[in-house]
Amino acid sequence: MQFRILIGDITKWKADAIVNSANSTLLGVSGTDSAIHRAGGVSLTAACRNLRGCPEGKAKITYGYHLPSRFVIHTVGPLWTGGKKNEDKILISCYQQSLALAKERELHHIAFTSIATADKRYPLAKAAADAVPVIMNEGMGLDRIDMVCPDKMTQDAYTKATVIFWLEYLATADKNEKLECIDEAMAALTLLHMKENEPDPILLSEGIRQMKGFLRPFLDIRKKNSIIDMEKAASQIIEAY
Repeated sequence: MQFRILIGDITKWKADAIVNSANSTLLGVSGTDSAIHRAGGVSLTAACRNLRGCPEGKAKITYGYHLPSRFVIHTVGPLWTGGKKNEDKILISCYQQSLALAKERELHHIAFTSIATADKRYPLAKAAADAVPVIMNEGMGLDRIDMVCPDKMTQDAYTKATVIFWLEYLATADKNEKLECIDEAMAALTLLHMKENEPDPILLSEGIRQMKGFLRPFLDIRKKNSIIDMEKAASQIIEAY
């Protein structure tokens, strides 16, 4: 599964499905939710009205109608009230339910918006840290998942969470599997910000070579990687983007 974090307009994204951070009414109340309804047209709003709403942490699916994507998965994130009302569990459920719907429909390529951050005040860095492990672990089986960000600040938050995910994965990998894991991490981190569906092989090779330099501390299977190793590698990788 390829995971990419890109800046763009979700209403113009070409994928099998886009995932909308919706209001519980599913009627496009504001922000990106409203923009998706405008782009999808009155048929999308009518289809959502027939669904009769959706609880927090759940997801429902409609056709995309006038959108480039064939489907829209509508999921309702939690309203952030300080983290004392299981907001993290609800947000994780949003991603799980959306991925489950995509697999049920045998979709190959889906694109997420940042659920509950702009519309429900969920802290961006925490949202990214909560979402990325779910996407990486439960998105297997799909060909590609995009996180479509409205701005660089959002892209940076999800990039950092993804880099940390891979470094923690390498740091805890069994020594007999570490070399294979590093190959997987190098390719995934190189593709993270690439817009092209089929990147130029030379550029891809150069990116992987650069990423190998950043991950060098993790190549020594005899060495236990420290927090300092992880922080140094994370800083280098994020700066390279």
